[in-house]
Amino acid sequence: MNFLVLIFSYLLGSVNFAYITARIKGIDISSSGSGNPGTSNVLRTLGKSSAAIVLLGDLLKGAIPIIFFSNDKYFLLYGLAAVLGHIYPLFYKFKGGKGVATYLGVYIAAVLLNPNNSELFDLQIFQILNIPTIALFYFVIFKTTRVSAIASLSTVTTTIALLIFVNNEIENISILLILLFLIFLKHSENIKRLAEGKENKF
Repeated sequence: MNFLVLIFSYLLGSVNFAYITARIKGIDISSSGSGNPGTSNVLRTLGKSSAAIVLLGDLLKGAIPIIFFSNDKYFLLYGLAAVLGHIYPLFYKFKGGKGVATYLGVYIAAVLLNPNNSELFDLQIFQILNIPTIALFYFVIFKTTRVSAIASLSTVTTTIALLIFVNNEIENISILLILLFLIFLKHSENIKRLAEGKENKF
């Protein structure tokens, strides 16, 4: 394990594009909308163009450690560090987002680069359809429920299940389960509101 890469991945994850984008527009995202410094809240408070910038930035935070260090057997650990940085950012008093977009960056890079040498990920048809299918899956659930948390958690659960399916190393499976746990933990308030029928809809 390369501890410098681990620290780099965490610090990269700690760069929060929601805070930065909102601050440029003179807004404190932590006190606007839901208060969560993530894509969904930026969409609510600043609109689609700002949300697209935040989404792209958060995806790249998760993808970059995988892109540059996919040959390292601990590549998923570096992805986990990036997600931890997003959720508990050093630069923002450890108050970050919920980790969904950063994790999806890890997922997309892991599928495209296929460091696990999965036969499924090697299939050209899978490579072509994977990202559009995941995006469509999220969009359909979001449009049906109008609840970002449901769409996000459904997408995360599905993609992590797929990564677990192609993994045969207990270390990687453990990392993926930790990622799932962290993201569900960050959505605990959403889950509570959903159970009470009080979750905000778009």
